[in-house]
Amino acid sequence: MKTKLFFLSFLAVFIYFSCEDSTISEIGTSTMPDEDKIEVYDSIISITLKTIQTDSIYAKTISGAVGEYYDPTFGTLNAGFACQFYPSIGFQNLDNLVDGKIDSVYLDIYYTYMGDSLAPMELTVYPINKPLEKNYYTNVNPDEFADMAHPVVRSAYTTQKWNFTGYNYGMLSVLMPAEWGQKYVNAIRNDTTLNSNKDKFIAEFPGLYLKSTFGSGCMLFVNNTAIDAYTQVVIQYRTKEQGQSYLGGDSIRKRYAYWAVTKEVIQINSYKNTNIDYLFRNDSTTYIKSPAGVFTEVTIPIPEIIQKIGKRQFSSVKLSLSAYPRNEWNYSLNFPGLGGYQAVSSGIAYNLLLIPPDSTKNFFEQQRVANNVTSYMTTFASTGYAYNFNNISNLIRYAIDHKPDEDLKLWLIPVQSNYTYSSQTGYLDYTTSYDLYPSGVALKSNNQKIRIIASDLLINK
Repeated sequence: MKTKLFFLSFLAVFIYFSCEDSTISEIGTSTMPDEDKIEVYDSIISITLKTIQTDSIYAKTISGAVGEYYDPTFGTLNAGFACQFYPSIGFQNLDNLVDGKIDSVYLDIYYTYMGDSLAPMELTVYPINKPLEKNYYTNVNPDEFADMAHPVVRSAYTTQKWNFTGYNYGMLSVLMPAEWGQKYVNAIRNDTTLNSNKDKFIAEFPGLYLKSTFGSGCMLFVNNTAIDAYTQVVIQYRTKEQGQSYLGGDSIRKRYAYWAVTKEVIQINSYKNTNIDYLFRNDSTTYIKSPAGVFTEVTIPIPEIIQKIGKRQFSSVKLSLSAYPRNEWNYSLNFPGLGGYQAVSSGIAYNLLLIPPDSTKNFFEQQRVANNVTSYMTTFASTGYAYNFNNISNLIRYAIDHKPDEDLKLWLIPVQSNYTYSSQTGYLDYTTSYDLYPSGVALKSNNQKIRIIASDLLINK
């Protein structure tokens, strides 16, 4: 019996790739024993697509974005982030601070960017006035934790000014008020444990909220990692060094100390989409935009499938979604799912995830990976200009077994996957998260279908 079932599955898949007829019955039965027959069903089922928006996405990360970016199709995206800082162990000899004052304090942001390097932008830095909570959803209200009425500093910039020559990244160095930094240095001089106790330091200095408050057309990405900190407060000061001069007398030494965003502290990202009403009024097109939760919802009529095919063995269910070309302008958004796997020991791959909506919360909060049963991933196929899920039969079978009377709703979500690679094991995903890099695609929604290959093994007794 196992041999017959294996043959049945093989034959059904072969038929799927070799036949284009809409209905196939009793194909290949001459190869079976006389007492057994196979019935293979090749059916086309209409599905529906629509654009939906969620109120937030889960973004637990110490990387962030700040700026505003406009796309004529996908509207405006505004980004900012709130962050705590890890206390510095770099302060030395504060007892001999020259005149008891620091010289200057800077907020340094090392970034990559997308958009127009000449676009005039403004960054506003606000003080956080209460400890941040571990709420990593992007619909945060900064009024709840930041003093929005009293910014620490405003800084105008263009990325062209701050970029390293010949590269698309740079360092934005924002001069902060010296008295602002002096306040915290004085607190450390009075209680040196603040410099070594993270919780006490954060209670004294809850952090900063960075927001774009002027300009559009450029977005900065700050890729803090577990190894490197690219958001830093830099304190410059001088100390009197007794007996350290060339002639044996006192000398003045210039020193630096740093507070940095690290994995031990909290960062909260905020994304806001505006000017996107058009995305929900187009009957022939659906849209996907990242970040901030503009997805395409796919509805598959499970009761209709059962009515046409029954609960037979599904050999293949193919879902292929065609895309429209990108906008023809210099800074149009890239398609999601463009960056696949590379034959390197580890990396990040960019994919499009297909998943039921009620599974998204646990999937992202627990950083799961697609299991090819209730969730699938694919990349953009430039040859056919489409996103192809070649076989989601497990997902259809799961829906038939668990909710046969309900249409199956699925979301298409841009994601990034952390993976490892070796020649022995191949590619192995170990975490998945929302793709926080801006991307967008328009999908053709009219006359969309899935193709189902199913079969029966008819045994004559």
